[in-house]
Amino acid sequence: MQGIRGSVSPETISPVEVLGIHARDEAERRRYAELWAQAMWEDAERILAFQRAYVEAGRRLYPGVSLIDPSQLPEKEEETTGLGPQDRVLLFTRPDCDPCNALLTRLLRRIDQIAGIDIYLAGIDPSDDRAVRDWAAQHGIKPEWVRTRKVTLNFEAGALAALTGGRGEIPTLMRRRGEDLAVLSPAGL
Repeated sequence: MQGIRGSVSPETISPVEVLGIHARDEAERRRYAELWAQAMWEDAERILAFQRAYVEAGRRLYPGVSLIDPSQLPEKEEETTGLGPQDRVLLFTRPDCDPCNALLTRLLRRIDQIAGIDIYLAGIDPSDDRAVRDWAAQHGIKPEWVRTRKVTLNFEAGALAALTGGRGEIPTLMRRRGEDLAVLSPAGL
């Protein structure tokens, strides 16, 4: 601790950590790492045991009373994605994706507030139109929406990678406003 370690490490660094960082060989490093892991594991067990005792004490001392009164919390402001009637939303999804299904449900609730939804399905054979129709029916997509192009159903076929430079993951939401395309946060729907 008299050298560089003392100047770059916090004052709370333990002797075991210092010895492990400055171990002379792999066996010594492994020995200190095991000592540190054991100490941290035991400490976590003590913390969790105290937390359980604290929760139990609260239930016993104040039965039926919540620690936090939700009615006293500030109202959450409604989040917005900035979607308007001129916007189309692109949803990249796949049939076996629960988070995707939740996003689709939230998005369909806003169908009348936006220009439309373009759904890109991954994980379905591009020759299997029936699977797409079945998927759409299961998710409450009205045939009228598809006929009027309020909703389009597309095979993903690499579109997500092309639009995100290979960085996109399913599910992904994007907003198309004119020629501009922007990734949307699912939290804002």
